[in-house]
Amino acid sequence: MGSPTTEPGRYTDETEHQVTISKSFCLKATEVTQGEWQALMGNNPSYFSTCGSDCPVEQVSWWDSVAYCNKLSSGQGLTQCYTLTGCTGTPGVSGYTCTGVTFAGLTCTGYRLPTESEWEYAARAGTTTGTYNGTSTLIGSEQPNVILDPIAWFYGNSGSKTHAAKGKTPNAWGLYDMLGNVWEWTGDWYLATYPGTVTDPTGAPTGSLRVVRGGSWYFDARNARAAYRDDDDPGYRYDNLGLRPARLIEP
Repeated sequence: MGSPTTEPGRYTDETEHQVTISKSFCLKATEVTQGEWQALMGNNPSYFSTCGSDCPVEQVSWWDSVAYCNKLSSGQGLTQCYTLTGCTGTPGVSGYTCTGVTFAGLTCTGYRLPTESEWEYAARAGTTTGTYNGTSTLIGSEQPNVILDPIAWFYGNSGSKTHAAKGKTPNAWGLYDMLGNVWEWTGDWYLATYPGTVTDPTGAPTGSLRVVRGGSWYFDARNARAAYRDDDDPGYRYDNLGLRPARLIEP
């Protein structure tokens, strides 16, 4: 996990380290779409609502995202992975927030946000380069990029907007838009310095910022790398920030 010191565009918080993921999990093949969110939650918070039902939902906070995961779990008769307390408002509507959350842990059988390490493992799909189809010398560019263009919507090719799911080539494990289109919330609190060799990390024990991954239509190629990390206040909503749920594969 992380990036080598020779990777173009890397940041210092991407230190390479060994991670073991001990539990099998599945990850949604696409980011949650506007149509999927509307069908489950009854609203559409997206700024790019005219993009259509197959475009990723955005302007969802971390609190919105875990509420979505809980409702998705309940709808399929699965255990909810988050216990939310002190919530006010409606998920997907500006102002929805909670004062506390208890995560049931990685053994929870319902839907949840992936950990940061699960996300990177899935994004790489067995590769070790900056992107899952190679590393470009233009990785810091805002211009069209011959390596990144086939797999991701980013500043250099997006036309300043989101795009429908499955519009770019997926990685080797059939996951679309792991890089670009919209950022994706993870379950982890941001930890500026990675731990050493570790099994099933879940980020800092507490914090004020949650990790987001993958880059977006608004950011340049440097941010659309498998190792790139960013963080946001869990209450923030942006037109380039969405989600992609994960689930334990039960033995």
